[in-house]
Amino acid sequence: MMKSFFSLHELLEVTQGRLINLSEKKRILLSPSQICTDTRKIKKGDLFLALKGERFDGEDFVDEAYRKGAIGAIVNNFCFSLPSDFFLIRVNDTLKALQSIAKFYRQKLSIPLIGVTGSNGKTTVKELIAHILSTCYQVGKSKGNFNNQIGLPLSILQFLPEYQIGVLELGMNQPGEIKILSKIAQPNVGVITNIHHSHIGMMGTIEKIARAKAEMIPFLNRNEDNYLVLNEDDPWTGFFRKMATCRIITFGINKKANFRAGNINDEGGRIRFNLLISEKEKIPFNFPSPGIFNVYNVLAAIAVCSIFKVPFSTMSKAVKGFSPPPLHYQIEKCGEYNIFNDSYNANPESMRSALSTLMRLNGGRKIAILGDMLELGEYSFSLHQDLGKFAASVGVNAIFAYGRFASAVASGAEKAGLKDSFCFESKEALFDRLLSYIKSGDWLLVKGSRKTKMEDLISMLKAFVG
Repeated sequence: MMKSFFSLHELLEVTQGRLINLSEKKRILLSPSQICTDTRKIKKGDLFLALKGERFDGEDFVDEAYRKGAIGAIVNNFCFSLPSDFFLIRVNDTLKALQSIAKFYRQKLSIPLIGVTGSNGKTTVKELIAHILSTCYQVGKSKGNFNNQIGLPLSILQFLPEYQIGVLELGMNQPGEIKILSKIAQPNVGVITNIHHSHIGMMGTIEKIARAKAEMIPFLNRNEDNYLVLNEDDPWTGFFRKMATCRIITFGINKKANFRAGNINDEGGRIRFNLLISEKEKIPFNFPSPGIFNVYNVLAAIAVCSIFKVPFSTMSKAVKGFSPPPLHYQIEKCGEYNIFNDSYNANPESMRSALSTLMRLNGGRKIAILGDMLELGEYSFSLHQDLGKFAASVGVNAIFAYGRFASAVASGAEKAGLKDSFCFESKEALFDRLLSYIKSGDWLLVKGSRKTKMEDLISMLKAFVG
């Protein structure tokens, strides 16, 4: 089995750090998971890595790390009165040190690693891939949406030596970020789910978003046996295909992709379809949540898992037993009301998908409770107004909009002929009006960008109904 410890010499070499208050001859071995950036989680024997952010400085917590049992810390500055049993590794940049350590460990792992990026569906596809592969392999994955320059390296450091495959989510909100993450992760299989408006306020154009996601491709091109998995129905797939010299696998619904779905049934709170292997061979799949977008999520996972020779029958069984990530398209009952909880995040395309799915749910009036879509920049007002128009066009019975751009959503809906369209600056005001409006059997879609925390309204309703 691979040696799963870092020596002090290796840490100094990888981080290009300077050792303080300890001899380099001292024999110290640390497991990757003992490198900790959060003093709330420090355990005896850990090494504290003091990150800096806009609102915090990890070096303010070095004393706390020592009191909780840390044996040392990786820091940028040296202005501490050190106990004799506590050492420092001083580096130029603690974030880069974390990333360098994670990259070093990833190279030690020597296992195939799958990187998932795209505008929508990243977390679900990552979770699906890990869930299916775990039927045949020992699999490591990033937790939740640990997909940025801190979360991804921390995820890698939690991988155990016995893992046979790793699955990571790669996120971004600026150019160059996917390149940094890919350099750390060195993926053997890359998935680009789709390209949409997410982060357009920071990126400026859809093309710039596509180019940012494409930063993973050169790392896949390093080996012609690596794979790039693409959505055949996405308009940017041709752009990505031209950049790739590695193997390409596609998935989709409307075109002749390598992995294609047919006979789609999106009723009863579940999505059912057939994987079309050939004209005669069809494999049934049954996903436990609604939405056509989930067909694409499952197809992406099928495409990846086929690379690792997982039988289709095994995939089908695993998909049926899959539990969606928290706050992702969850169907639940709340007293006499039906909740469609997709409150984890939102952008224009995912909002439209959720609204279309809402309208296919059986029974009751359809009420959309929508929070702001963030990071849309100069497009914010027009895209929120378009959202209101779209909601009205698909036939929702009412909109309850919350946030800075709630009035844009409401005005768009009103212009499209929806009478019951309300906007609110506070969740409390929205909730009070909602209680006087909803009836037994109604369906309530709850969705908004992460910072809006629209799930608070579900908690308020649950508390009210007891």
